[in-house]
Amino acid sequence: MGSNNKLAFLIFRIGIGVFFAIFGIMKVFGGPQVWEFLGGTMKFVGISFWPVFWGLLATLAELLGGLALISGFFVRPLAIALLFTMIMATILKIAGNAPFAEVSYPLVMVLVTLFFAMNKGKYSEA
Repeated sequence: MGSNNKLAFLIFRIGIGVFFAIFGIMKVFGGPQVWEFLGGTMKFVGISFWPVFWGLLATLAELLGGLALISGFFVRPLAIALLFTMIMATILKIAGNAPFAEVSYPLVMVLVTLFFAMNKGKYSEA
């Protein structure tokens, strides 16, 4: 892969990581009430117990996944956690009959996190 491609993937990885880290920090400070709402999404796949726990896991996936993307460390495993989180976010939007404009963000992030899960982390050399 050429030098320009490596730099482009690095910028992409860090930029996406910043967004995930910011959203994760916002949810951390939202506390148990926000985590319970987020974890309540699991009911759409038949899991209705421990919503605060599932919401906290989603929050940590966003925060730690964002930090992994920024740093380049543990990108693949945390991208997989982000992938599951974004799949659940997409399911929540679809189940809530959200317009496509609202469904599109988590859906695009499913594709982005899938990309990071399938590629190397440090410089995203594919």
